Amino acid sequence: MMNRTLWLVPALLTLPGLSVAEGTSPWLPIPGETLVSINYTQQEGDDAYIGDDELAASAITGGAASSFERNDTALLINYGISDNLALDALIGYGEVEAGSADRDSGFTDSTIGVSWRVMDEFATANNVPTITLRGAAIIKGDYEGDRLAALGKAENGFQASALVGKQVGLNWGVSAELGYEYRSGDVPEASFVHLSAQYNPTSALGLSLGYSNKRYGGDLDIGGPGFTPERFQEVNEERELVKFSLNYAVGPSQGIAFTLATLTDGRNTVADDEIAGLTYTHAF
Repeated sequence: MMNRTLWLVPALLTLPGLSVAEGTSPWLPIPGETLVSINYTQQEGDDAYIGDDELAASAITGGAASSFERNDTALLINYGISDNLALDALIGYGEVEAGSADRDSGFTDSTIGVSWRVMDEFATANNVPTITLRGAAIIKGDYEGDRLAALGKAENGFQASALVGKQVGLNWGVSAELGYEYRSGDVPEASFVHLSAQYNPTSALGLSLGYSNKRYGGDLDIGGPGFTPERFQEVNEERELVKFSLNYAVGPSQGIAFTLATLTDGRNTVADDEIAGLTYTHAF
């Protein structure tokens, strides 16, 4: 049980903020345990991808904005129903600003998910990984999606993903998630992948390095043929991120994490996106 908890807590500490509904962990909470996480994230980028061309924010907004800025606060609750079943729920509030060109704030998309572990590396003597399947409903927030300062896609939907994780020795762990997202309306279908490696030099300290990529389908580009501001939700958006997290367990039931991330490539999204997040987690 201690080995399972060792890898569960650092993974949970990096859940919200960088991505609302993805980046979950293959390791589930202990049955009857509730983990509550509060996360605050700041994002800022000076440029944006228009299609795959990178332009300065000031050029895109006609001098009305020198950067794009976003702040998010999120509450995540995870509950272990049984050894192989867990529930999770996420709700958040965000603010986005593009100078005097556009700004918005409101509740971001919420998710309600269920995870089913189909294979547990800690319950078998065989050299197998932990494998978990997750499905989640996406409930749109109270913002507008057809604008420059949109907080998201503004449509309901669902996600399905497969997660794999393995403890390597006493101090290392690796995990991966491959998923699919569907939204109602004209939002294109999306696929996403998350890769992570964790290292725990002590029982209280954890370090992780991660990579994520999310792509929406379709062939509509911002500023391309057929595009209008009312069609922001339909664009072919791509985001590729590299993330680093430092996690520290404060006693047996609490932890804090600091996460840094940067956008390495994208399409129809903010470029040079620098992200910093702080998370506090408490287990009951």
